[in-house]
Amino acid sequence: MNKKISVFLAIFILALFIYHGNYVSQAQSNDRTIVQLAQVLQQQEIDVDEWSLYAKEEVTSIQDEDDFYKKINELKRVFSGFNWELKREREVWKAVGLNVSGSITEKITFAYTPTKKMKHAYILYHVTGIGWSNDKWRSYEEMFQARYDKLFLSNPIIFSCIKGELDDKMESVLSLEIDHLLKAFHATPVESITEESFVSVSAYTELWENAISTKEQQMNLQIALRETGLGGQTTLVVGTPIITSEY
Repeated sequence: MNKKISVFLAIFILALFIYHGNYVSQAQSNDRTIVQLAQVLQQQEIDVDEWSLYAKEEVTSIQDEDDFYKKINELKRVFSGFNWELKREREVWKAVGLNVSGSITEKITFAYTPTKKMKHAYILYHVTGIGWSNDKWRSYEEMFQARYDKLFLSNPIIFSCIKGELDDKMESVLSLEIDHLLKAFHATPVESITEESFVSVSAYTELWENAISTKEQQMNLQIALRETGLGGQTTLVVGTPIITSEY
């Protein structure tokens, strides 16, 4: 083999190896933020009722209806264990795959908007789990990594979110509980909303690199507390870099 070609191939293979290693390590770092969220809450003696991960990526290769159906067939083949359904919501065509395994529910959404002005497609992966234990997460983590690698070409941010409940937290101390949680996450508040039975704060912590920009500065943590009015319980939702579920 020509020496120049051999050198080129060696450089190409090395670059591919470095890229893949960096891609995997970033994905693993992103999804492990859910572990850090759970650990901080458990240290505060807050039980996790539900956790979720959410990632989304644009698909620029979809230019027409044929491309759309080819991608659907590819997804059905790769994720054959999912139950797939084709939907149309106004101008948006969607293929939705659902897989339920024990306490974990996975949902893949492939959406395409074929308007004259703009053609736009994206893939969304959303997984939720009931309760939390390190053993359960370890048994799922490898599967999540495999899903992530097969679905996404780039390295989209993974949005991590946890829901829980606090007992005997009255309305008057919601803001104090927020301050307590901010300290637990070593976070600095950026902006907040305070109502009679609801408090929400956006903040920044150096625990994670991923962040989004606001008008004033970056943020990568949101915490919301809502007094339910049932037995003095308070619902907690915490997410990074932002909360992606209703709160």
